[in-house]
Amino acid sequence: MLILCLGSQAIILLLYVDDIVLTKNYISTLRSFIDLLSCQFAMKDLRDLHYFLGVYITHSSIGLFLSQFKYTYDLVNKFHMHTCNLVCISSAARTTLSLFDGELLVEPI
Repeated sequence: MLILCLGSQAIILLLYVDDIVLTKNYISTLRSFIDLLSCQFAMKDLRDLHYFLGVYITHSSIGLFLSQFKYTYDLVNKFHMHTCNLVCISSAARTTLSLFDGELLVEPI
């Protein structure tokens, strides 16, 4: 991850192998940065982000929604878990964990 700050303007670059995600807080800054990178590297601008590293991105008027539904769906099918029987289990709603909950181990491993 690379974060470039120029005064109040910021560009964030996420790079994984040959996939790049760029975001910004000012559109003109981003366009200039993409043009600069395009002069040095072969690039394709795919516009709005929809899928990156197993995360599906949905755009809405209030922001972005990130989901790993497709990734988990593919894993379930890969290991043939889609044929398993579902089991309902109860769990406490809104459970919170704290650093101070529980007992300390005498000799932590």
